[in-house]
Amino acid sequence: MEVQPPNDKLNVEFCDTITLSAYSMEEDSIRTDETVYNLLGSNYDPVFGKNSASFYSQFRLSSNNANFGTNPGLDSIVLSFVYAGRYGDTTAQQTVKVYELAESIYQDSAYYSNRDILTTGVALASKTFVPDIRDSVTVGSVKQAPQLRISLDPTLGQRFLDASSASLTDNTGFLEFFKGIYVTAMPAASEGAIMLFDLLNSSSKITLYYHNDAADSLQYNFVIDEYCARINHFNHSKYQYADPYLRSEVSGDTTKGDSILYLQSMAGLKIRIEYPYIKNLIKNGRIAINNANLIVAVDNNDASLPDYAPPPQLVLLEELDGKIRLLLDQYEGMTYYGGVYNSSKKEYKFNIARHIQQVVDGIKENLGLYLVVWLADRPNKANRVVLNGTKRQNGNLRLQITYTKLY
Repeated sequence: MEVQPPNDKLNVEFCDTITLSAYSMEEDSIRTDETVYNLLGSNYDPVFGKNSASFYSQFRLSSNNANFGTNPGLDSIVLSFVYAGRYGDTTAQQTVKVYELAESIYQDSAYYSNRDILTTGVALASKTFVPDIRDSVTVGSVKQAPQLRISLDPTLGQRFLDASSASLTDNTGFLEFFKGIYVTAMPAASEGAIMLFDLLNSSSKITLYYHNDAADSLQYNFVIDEYCARINHFNHSKYQYADPYLRSEVSGDTTKGDSILYLQSMAGLKIRIEYPYIKNLIKNGRIAINNANLIVAVDNNDASLPDYAPPPQLVLLEELDGKIRLLLDQYEGMTYYGGVYNSSKKEYKFNIARHIQQVVDGIKENLGLYLVVWLADRPNKANRVVLNGTKRQNGNLRLQITYTKLY
């Protein structure tokens, strides 16, 4: 440095005073067909209010040309779903109801989180229970994974036994005969939980227990496989039961985002972030941006934080003409880009240097950003988080930029 001519030295600057504005807003519906998990349950979140998750699913024959023998008689019919996790208080009772679909659904069609599918309106079952996601269950003499088991109306089982051969020859005929089910949760009386189910597990199925003239203790499985349509449905009651501050912010008082921001999966809430004066960085000449770290800190004043884990990962999106797109930085890999929750610092951090460079250079229009739960998790998990706003005294939402002057 002692021998370097002053004019040849790199002019590296740091700026953490970029003006940001941010506020929470309701998500549009999100696509929820054929997700990894299907969500079911109801909770009364102390901050986010009432939330519920339901799902629709087809079932298929486990073998073509199903034949139940001579004079088949029903013993019972049981619906089972294997637990894959939970979010919230599983010590609280849940009540779920099961309905038969009156409208066909299709595995090759797109369905969204607010889509209502027509049912017959007559419940096949209603069950009140306390979720047990840890203990295995014994079915017959075989231990199986923790699961929810619901006894269905015997009339459905008898319908299966009495079905014509055309309805049991293959799945084309069977799906016309039995279009599927809708499973929904009644509003929780206390905090409650949203449960995650693995419907593609071999123990998630409808089991028909029956006998005929030739044998007792027979069974036949109607299965859920990768060819079955499955759809999550979410409801947040328009946040009318949420904390008043949250309700005010999502109802249009965007200044509330100066202090607190709210983010939720299950087509809940997203955050709009704008940086209207970002081009002031080049008012004195061109720059090369080395790092642009967006720091998103969790609100430590949220008393519900110990019981409601933040989403494990977030993502930033642009939206143009109703279409969303990822930032260029994300293609550099997660080590560079970030977005993963740091539990020790209680924050998320993104490096969006390439994106900001394109905006200040005029290569991209300044569209602002949307902060959402990681795309793969939005329909598969129930996590939510309360975040610091842009003007919080400590740990505010901020953009820290390190850049080199090029003039």
